[in-house]
Amino acid sequence: MSVISLFADLDLPLSHPHPHHPVAARAAAATHHTSGLRAQARMSWRIARLAVHLAAGCSRVALLYPLVGERTQRKMRARWSRQLLGVLGVELQAQGPLPRPGQLLVSNHISWVDVFVINAISPLSFVCKDEVRNWPLLGWLVARNHTVFIRRASRSSAAEVRDRLVGSLSCGRSVMVFPEGTTTDGRAVLPFRAALFQAAIDAGRAVKPVRLRYVDHRGEHSDAAAYIDDVSFWQSVCMLARAPRTVARVELLPALPSHGLTRQDLAQVTHAQVSATA
Repeated sequence: MSVISLFADLDLPLSHPHPHHPVAARAAAATHHTSGLRAQARMSWRIARLAVHLAAGCSRVALLYPLVGERTQRKMRARWSRQLLGVLGVELQAQGPLPRPGQLLVSNHISWVDVFVINAISPLSFVCKDEVRNWPLLGWLVARNHTVFIRRASRSSAAEVRDRLVGSLSCGRSVMVFPEGTTTDGRAVLPFRAALFQAAIDAGRAVKPVRLRYVDHRGEHSDAAAYIDDVSFWQSVCMLARAPRTVARVELLPALPSHGLTRQDLAQVTHAQVSATA
């Protein structure tokens, strides 16, 4: 199940099931398991704070966004995203050069949290499936932060989104896409679908690979943030809120010029870099 889903080369992205992965079972335990009073108390406290934080974010967007410029909006978005991670017990560790204006960022995709992890570092526009508009509070916020929505059931939507991406990149606004087309548990990176790489070529802009990982408080791979299989959004929130501490590790890799390359070339090269140590 993907929060941020992209079209393939005009093929609709299909979810990649993980039928034997234990995440779904742990998700059910996160919402119904009664043992572990400390974990239960931690989850309740964080979710209560999350509700307050979401409400505050909606108020700021509704009241302050119309009064300030885009630069101030970006600062507000970065600060709010950092606070959101703190509320959920997610520590952010990032390395590498920040994206320059007008770059197309591509990353592996693990969780709905990915968007806020990136926004906490450098607020960007994202490509997002149209269904997210209907999410309570969070969908409303996403819709008002330069999100490009894509209708997964419509082939024409892919072309429309590419045109919008070209316009955004050409005017110096960086955009991030998740070209796997779905989420994974982060242990491996699925092949990148090449369709939206064409936007960088048409705009004459560089592509910047980004590598995401989530580890626990011991530095070992963590499934706490994974949003896959039949895990519901609520179960995913509970899994993350129960975890003692989750570390989001972000590697911002060197940008690649798009000149002289096909979209398939860009997809292959960036996939090799993102999956190198994922």
